[in-house]
Amino acid sequence: MAEKYNIAIVGNKDTILGFKGLGLKTFDANTTEEAVKLLFKLKDEEITVDEKTGEKRPAYAIIFITENFASEISKDDYKKLSGEALPAIIPVPGSKGTAGYGIKRIGKMVEQAVGSDIFSE
Repeated sequence: MAEKYNIAIVGNKDTILGFKGLGLKTFDANTTEEAVKLLFKLKDEEITVDEKTGEKRPAYAIIFITENFASEISKDDYKKLSGEALPAIIPVPGSKGTAGYGIKRIGKMVEQAVGSDIFSE
């Protein structure tokens, strides 16, 4: 049987409330500093997969974060948060709509992976 991973969203209460009904774990933050602390806490959470061997894995596969907070994360913190495959930290539009940060971030990741920004016009 495949192990289940959790999916979380970090953002302000108005934005994240609806995601709870979709089964995401929601974490309310009012400032970028609070959001970053939550991201590090969630990134460090682990689940023991095998009691005998002590094998562990990340508790979260994906952590969504609203663009307003994601765009203000320092480069150092972003490197620390995204240094491993899991959890994937994905920016999503906030309650006021998109600021374009999420698609720019994805464009940079694609450019690093394939050598060209396929999203640019």
